[in-house]
Amino acid sequence: MFMKTHILPFFFVLFSFWTLPAQNLDLVHVITQENINGNSRFQAMSGAFGALGGNLSAIHINPAANAVFNDSQFGFSTSTKSTKNNTSYFGNSTPTENQNIGFNQIGGVVILKNNNTDIAWKKIAFGFNAQIQKSYNNTVQINGINSLNGLDAYFLNYAAGKDGSVFGLNDEETVRGVYQFFGESASYGFEYQQAFLGYQGFIFDYLEEDGLFVSNAIYSSVQHNHKIQTSGYKWDMAFTVSGQYNDWLYLGANMNISEIEFRQIVSTTENGYDVESPLREIYFQNDLYSYGSGVSFQFGAIARPNKNIRLGVSYKTPTWYSLNDEFSQFLETKSNDVDGNSFNDILDLTNTVNFYEDYTIKTPSELNGSLAFIFGSRGLISFDYSLKNYQNTHIGPNDNDVFISLNNQINQSWTSTSGYRIGGEYRQGGVSLRAGYHLEESPYRNTSILGDRSGYSYGIGFNFKSSVINLSVLNNNQIRSHQLYDTGLVDRASNDIDLQQFTVSWNFKF
Repeated sequence: MFMKTHILPFFFVLFSFWTLPAQNLDLVHVITQENINGNSRFQAMSGAFGALGGNLSAIHINPAANAVFNDSQFGFSTSTKSTKNNTSYFGNSTPTENQNIGFNQIGGVVILKNNNTDIAWKKIAFGFNAQIQKSYNNTVQINGINSLNGLDAYFLNYAAGKDGSVFGLNDEETVRGVYQFFGESASYGFEYQQAFLGYQGFIFDYLEEDGLFVSNAIYSSVQHNHKIQTSGYKWDMAFTVSGQYNDWLYLGANMNISEIEFRQIVSTTENGYDVESPLREIYFQNDLYSYGSGVSFQFGAIARPNKNIRLGVSYKTPTWYSLNDEFSQFLETKSNDVDGNSFNDILDLTNTVNFYEDYTIKTPSELNGSLAFIFGSRGLISFDYSLKNYQNTHIGPNDNDVFISLNNQINQSWTSTSGYRIGGEYRQGGVSLRAGYHLEESPYRNTSILGDRSGYSYGIGFNFKSSVINLSVLNNNQIRSHQLYDTGLVDRASNDIDLQQFTVSWNFKF
């Protein structure tokens, strides 16, 4: 068979309203999940601040936190994050390590005190804090020999049941033009685009007389080098108002604005076919860019029944996200014909961007209860418990078949989760020593897909009266699995993830 080499350097924007290939259950969780993040004192105690307050990052747990401050403050933080991945794929282990450094928190609070003892409200606090709730910067490498599935299964699954005669080109057509047509047409869409790429890349042939699709890959096993590169951030900005009523009650409310920018480049190199295989190598790349914003509201209270005990409770509404996806692809194959001639087919569609219809994600609400014991000026110990029902996650619009299927998967696969945080602080003079432990249960019923996340933290603080410098180290571990593709090549690799974050914060009192 004669094959042309297709190189497509042109820029083209493609609007598609039929299928959204970017969306799957794992990706929804990756985009919307949050880590323990914030300033260093908050991290050093594993975020156990729901009953304590008096910390800029604590308002993301309990909006009443700012009313606990005695003085107005301003603070910011920088952090260095190390992420170690160790993947296992058909018995082969591949380690990777990623380092990121940057600015991760800034905020402030203004305290307005009431000196009139006849009025029950002692002070009002207005605060703002912005912090990275999730950094997506990571690279995961998955290598191994797969004796079950190859990339040809991905393209053949999309071709199954379709009219193969539409995948060819006449003299006036181009790969870019037909790819564009399939993406714009409500009668075709993403599935036809994938099948078309497989045919034009010589991954399979179409036998028109029999109506059959036949793979050009012959193998008993194949070598996979699979890479997942993610980047971007999820920032949360909390605008809060809170107040102290008499000497025992603090109340507060937040409006939270979330900004998401997420990019994921997934690429696979496949080779190791049998000697007689016409197909010799495949390189396949998918580039997803998701962005958008969300809003939620939060209400909280901290009670001080006596000088040694504090009780906290807070409720966070669902976060309503409005998101957009952009998606592009690249395919390169190497093959031989029956005469031994070598061919290199390049279908470069990286500048042919698929824009998809806006969609929404509603995350579950969260209820948090907290208890803290204060040992005078010497220190404290604090415990937080949180509850989320991930089955209340919802993706819309409701008339989209892909989202209907995803919502059904959520009901079947996800469940309610609990989170536990405990932290302590010991003070001696102007020095504070801190430590904490945290555990967050997996939202998946099948924890082999995503395990519980747990870890510990510690830190030190130096109080110079007009300013405070804090340092912290936070560690956590989680095991998750990565499914290579949504269809065909659906094998999973296990990934043992170790994260360590070092944070330095500087707070000023005024």
